[in-house]
Amino acid sequence: MDEIPQLVTELEDTLQLEKIPITTTTSKPYSSTPTTLSKKIPITIITGYLGSGKSTLLDRIGKTSNKRLAIILNEFGDSSIIEKSVTIQDTNESVTEWLDIGNGCLCCTVKDNGVLAIENLIENSKDKIDYILLETTGIADPAPIAKMFWLDEGLASNIYIDGVITVVDSEHIVKCLDDIGGHWHKQQKLLASQQQQQQPEGELTPEEIEMEQKHLQEGITTAHLQLALADTILLNKIDKIESGDEVQDIIERIRRINETSPIYTTSFGDIDLSKILDLHAFEANDSKFLESIHIKHKHTFHDDRIGTICIDFPFFNNREDFNKFEMFLQYILWENKINNKPVEIHRIKGLLVLKDGTTDVRVVQGVRDTYEIIEGGQLLDDINENKLVIIGKDLNDDDLLIELNNYLT
Repeated sequence: MDEIPQLVTELEDTLQLEKIPITTTTSKPYSSTPTTLSKKIPITIITGYLGSGKSTLLDRIGKTSNKRLAIILNEFGDSSIIEKSVTIQDTNESVTEWLDIGNGCLCCTVKDNGVLAIENLIENSKDKIDYILLETTGIADPAPIAKMFWLDEGLASNIYIDGVITVVDSEHIVKCLDDIGGHWHKQQKLLASQQQQQQPEGELTPEEIEMEQKHLQEGITTAHLQLALADTILLNKIDKIESGDEVQDIIERIRRINETSPIYTTSFGDIDLSKILDLHAFEANDSKFLESIHIKHKHTFHDDRIGTICIDFPFFNNREDFNKFEMFLQYILWENKINNKPVEIHRIKGLLVLKDGTTDVRVVQGVRDTYEIIEGGQLLDDINENKLVIIGKDLNDDDLLIELNNYLT
C-alpha cells in the first residue's frame, strides 16, 4: 500500500504543473480577514513510530467520540478492529474503500494523489463525515504532509488541518532520539516494509533520500522531526515506566526539542479527546494558540540537534517595521541562515502587534519554508511584546535577535 510521503510528492508534481505557487519563493496567500472554517472538515494528523500506539489511539477515538469520523490509514499496527476491517489492495490501480467500523465511523485506504484523493472522498461522503483522522506511517516526516494540507486550505479546499498529534512510546523514545547511527530508524523502515510488503527503501524521492541521509549524519532522527512538528504530544505506554523520576526525565528530554506543545501521559491511548481534537492549531483566534507561544518551561540545556527558542521584542510602531519583519522572516526561512550561520527551521509561531494609532494584531504560522501572516483578533491584556517561537536545528537566541535587529534598524 502506498505511503503518504509518495502521495505528497505526486501531488506536488501535479500542483507545479498547474503553476500554483508552492515553492520556497512564495508564502501562503495573505489573508486579510479570518478564514471561515464552518463549512470545512478538520483533519488531524496522527504520527509516531511503529509500536507507539497510534492505531490503539484511533480505536479509542472511534469508540468514544460522538463525531462522524473518517479514519484514513497508511500502515497497520496493533488495531484489531481496523485491521480486520481493511482489505489491502495488491493492484497498482487507485482504490478507495470505505468500511463501516461502528459508532458512525468510516475507515478507508487511499491509493491516489494525496490531498486531492481525500478531498474527493469527503465530497462524495459529505453527509457522513464531520472529522478526519489521518494516520501516517511510522517512518514518515510529518512536515510535508502538514504543509500540503495547510497549503490546500487557501485553494477552496473542503478540509483544513486542525493539528498534528505525535504519539510517543515512553519505553523507547530515548533510544529513538539517541539513534545517532540510524539503526533504530532503519529497523523501523524494515518493519514497515514487512507490514506493507514493500522494498525496505520504500518509495522515497531522490531529494527525500538525500535529506534523510543528511539528517541521520547529523544525528537527527524521525523521532526528532515528529516531535518538532507536534501540536500535542502523547507520552503513551506510561504504564511501562516504573518510576516517576524516569517519566520526568523523558518529559525533560522531549521539552529540549519542543518546549511549547502540551505533553500528556497516557496508557493504551486513553486521553480526553478535547486534548487532541478541535485544537485549531493553525488558526489565530484561539486560546490554545496563545498558550503555545508562552513558554512556561525554561531549560538551561537544549537538544544538540533540534530545539526551541523564543524571543520577545517591542511592538511595531509603524507599518514599515512590520514589512521589514516579514523580509526577515522570509530570509531565515528561505535562506536557512541566521546571523550568517546555517540553520534548519521546522516550525514557527508568532504574535505580532502594530500600534500606530490603532492596534493591529497578526499571527505568524510556519512549517519549514512555508508561512502565513493572518489577523489575530483582540490583543490580550497580559501581552506587552511581540513573541516569536521557532523549533529547529542550530538555533541561538542571540543570533536571532541580531538578525532581527539588522532588519529593523
